[in-house]
Amino acid sequence: MSESNVVSSLVAKRAEMSGLIQQYQSEIDRILGEISHLDATIKLFAPELDLRSIRAKKRRVQNKYFKPGECPRLVLDILRKAGCSITSRRIAEAMLQAKGLETTPEMIDQMQRNALGVLKILEKKELVIQGSQDGIARTWKVI
Repeated sequence: MSESNVVSSLVAKRAEMSGLIQQYQSEIDRILGEISHLDATIKLFAPELDLRSIRAKKRRVQNKYFKPGECPRLVLDILRKAGCSITSRRIAEAMLQAKGLETTPEMIDQMQRNALGVLKILEKKELVIQGSQDGIARTWKVI
């Protein structure tokens, strides 16, 4: 009896995934049609242009909590105000407090991932360094 519940759930999930594929495929077909119109128009104005030389532009998804450049500035401000090495979790909690967002475990995890991504970039730019280990957590400080 439980097998029938499992199987019916799997069938429902597969049907949902198939529906998503159809939806995205129709969107891809629409975009390909627009590209072919653009290609034809480009050829009217610049017939010598090799369309294969046009590289695809990466599409960036904007973080809904931060404006561009805001997150690195906030992380650096938090580290400067701390005056000592602090963990990425403490940085995440301070980010939530600074933004006035609810401090749920899910939000802390999300902000911690944001903070770690920013900290790695700032480390490559030699603006922050890893401090000592605080238990199993890494700490960070401004250079």
